[in-house]
Amino acid sequence: MRREQDSLNPSRQANIVLLAPENDPHPYWYARIIGIYHAIVSHPRLSEPKKMDFLRVRWYGLDPDPVVGSGWKARRLPRIGFVEDGDERDASPPFGFVDPANIVRGIHLIHAFKDGRTADLLGPSKLARAESDSDHDFNFFYVNM
Repeated sequence: MRREQDSLNPSRQANIVLLAPENDPHPYWYARIIGIYHAIVSHPRLSEPKKMDFLRVRWYGLDPDPVVGSGWKARRLPRIGFVEDGDERDASPPFGFVDPANIVRGIHLIHAFKDGRTADLLGPSKLARAESDSDHDFNFFYVNM
């Protein structure tokens, strides 16, 4: 029997899916958990300090140039890749924070080996990557449905 819950942590099962806002063309947002944090928050609107849980994530974005659609009808898995750390003001940030209550579930990603790896998306980082990645990211991943 399935327990209707996933065990997520940054070192083993770190990929998650969240519901996208209603105006977004794709129904989901994807991210990799970098860290799990807890904080005691005090605010004038709170009667007493409150414990808050949050995750630091590195965002995935949909393939910007899909050759064909994805999903059940197209018979292709959605293809995603890490968001690039760019200087544009209107660009999506590569990192963010997520409330654990907003996570739909953990996901399994399949490396798109044929598309290779790159070091151009993010500079060297011991926080955002595993040591075994040697400062390189896969260009794309397939979301296992």
